[in-house]
Amino acid sequence: MKRNLLFITSREDDFDDGLSYALDLAKMTDRGIAILLVHKKRLSKKFEDLMTAITFAEADEHETAREIMYASESKVKGDDLQELLKEKCDESGVASSIYTGVSDTVSALRDFLKQNKGVDMVLLSPNITDNGTLTSRELNQLLRTASMPIVTMAKHAYAAS
Repeated sequence: MKRNLLFITSREDDFDDGLSYALDLAKMTDRGIAILLVHKKRLSKKFEDLMTAITFAEADEHETAREIMYASESKVKGDDLQELLKEKCDESGVASSIYTGVSDTVSALRDFLKQNKGVDMVLLSPNITDNGTLTSRELNQLLRTASMPIVTMAKHAYAAS
């Protein structure tokens, strides 16, 4: 059975960060790739956005309410995003599977690993690990959850010259 790399990224941010590295690594090691899209935006934030939009709509500020709701939604819809990711994987010649997690990163990984035994390395995209999104406590939980290597990626800081 061919083993897979698991690439975890966020739907809300630039999901493309780290994907090229994950695809290159999968090609070099002759593995497939499983991509897990997690929702970082908390339910409470979505609720706040909805309540704000309702307030503006009740005050006959319908355009402002639409703008708030549009900003609250992901720029790329779920099916479109999955098709785009599948396309990129196919172009690189890597077998891929794409999954969606609706909880935090730790819970999404735990649930994924319960259902999928063919993973032997986890890659966390920069949009998961940067800006304090993933705390050291959560990273320790991830390490306890997965009995395999977990690789964190970071964006390259460009030197100003």
